[in-house]
Amino acid sequence: MKQVLSFIILFVALNLNAQITTIQTTKLMEPERPWMIGGGLVLGGGSGSFQIGINPEMVKSYNDYIDLGVISNIFYSSFRTTEISSTNEKFRKMQFGLGGFARLWPVNEFFLQVQPEYNWTWAKQVNVVSNSSNKVSVSATSVLAGIGYGKRTENGFSYFSIMLDLINSQQSPYGMGQLRPQPIFRAGFGLPIRITKKK
Repeated sequence: MKQVLSFIILFVALNLNAQITTIQTTKLMEPERPWMIGGGLVLGGGSGSFQIGINPEMVKSYNDYIDLGVISNIFYSSFRTTEISSTNEKFRKMQFGLGGFARLWPVNEFFLQVQPEYNWTWAKQVNVVSNSSNKVSVSATSVLAGIGYGKRTENGFSYFSIMLDLINSQQSPYGMGQLRPQPIFRAGFGLPIRITKKK
């Protein structure tokens, strides 16, 4: 009986050691996932209006299910009210923000995203007739959350997402003048940062 028990313990120990060696070897054979850099571009305009912005981001995939990264927002817009009312005023707005994000990929090509960030907004209103102006600067915390569709490989990534600001502060660039959270559409792409290691 002791010999049978000793044989079983020895068999389990050898099998466990083989599995650990296989896992360690597999991890060593897997290429290290590179950092990716990219983002999106906002460009638009119309009669009396103009807007441009970029959303640079740096992201790293830690496994098949989790991406973590940092992101910033740089946005400028302007418009004149003569195109929409009888007044003659100019509005200009500059926005800058910093934040981090997590993308969770429960299934291939679809992800959930949570993105806390802090934004600063500078706005200026100019009455063209009286040449008077009014400046306002505000800042606020936002927590964006939503879903998206994307593809990611070791050669790069691309995505499209729809998010809402869960806080919806009136000082946030996403909530100014809006009682309800408005959908925030983002799209972007990125390429890997490849650093050649010295031998």
